[in-house]
Amino acid sequence: MTTRYETTARAFDAVAADYDATYGPEGNAVMTWMRRENLALLLDAFPPDSRLLELGCGSGEEATALALAGRTVLATDVSPKMAAVTRAKALAAGVGERVQAAALPAGGLDALWPPTPFDGAYASFGSLNCEPDLAAVGTGLARLLRPGGLFIASVMGPACLFEIAWYLLHGHPGAALRRLRRGWQPAPVAGEAGVEVQVDTRYLTARDIVRACGPAFTVTRVLALPLFLPPPYADTLFRQRRAFFRHVEPWERRLRARWPWRHLGDHVVIALRRL
Repeated sequence: MTTRYETTARAFDAVAADYDATYGPEGNAVMTWMRRENLALLLDAFPPDSRLLELGCGSGEEATALALAGRTVLATDVSPKMAAVTRAKALAAGVGERVQAAALPAGGLDALWPPTPFDGAYASFGSLNCEPDLAAVGTGLARLLRPGGLFIASVMGPACLFEIAWYLLHGHPGAALRRLRRGWQPAPVAGEAGVEVQVDTRYLTARDIVRACGPAFTVTRVLALPLFLPPPYADTLFRQRRAFFRHVEPWERRLRARWPWRHLGDHVVIALRRL
């Protein structure tokens, strides 16, 4: 029987070579903005010389950027081809000694036995939304992180304020409320030249992540990313109305960590500290 890990790996393998062309700096302005904001959070959380574990590295943008800034990263991904792209990107950037890449699902952390605990870990931009065994992720992180180490996860949440407002205004209530349906749903991931694959996804709350990590962790921060800006699939709107959204950004930063706004982003970022 084909497992969910195998189908997810095949889907991302199919778009790995073209992933940056679609979601990289030249391909998607919203995603570029989100990566910049998220990277700033990671750099602030993890000091230079930190040894980090990444869950769901994708094409290695964050792993490479963190390595260039003096961190060391073990980057893992369920997709072998994504892990290979990450390794190649780190080598091309001259930080091959600071980035290792391994084909490993987030739920398979029991395969890792490092000589010393990691200083921190992160899972960015919805990689955990594709993970079927969140409890195994929490158990693995509790073993692999040193006391005081941070785990920072950004997950696609069930209540995206922009998406709900946009679709309701355009008369599509079903689309507006689609994320509120619990359980697995197909989500499109685009490659170059019109190639598109479907990936099984479930929308997660901050509480889902906290519950999975269990009593070994305590929450230090929750924020929306983005809150008022459109999701990456609305990149065309973002580009067309860039001047307008520049005026929105100060409100984004002012409100995104406050209740209830922090739970209403396209992604929700949760920072937890290992006790």
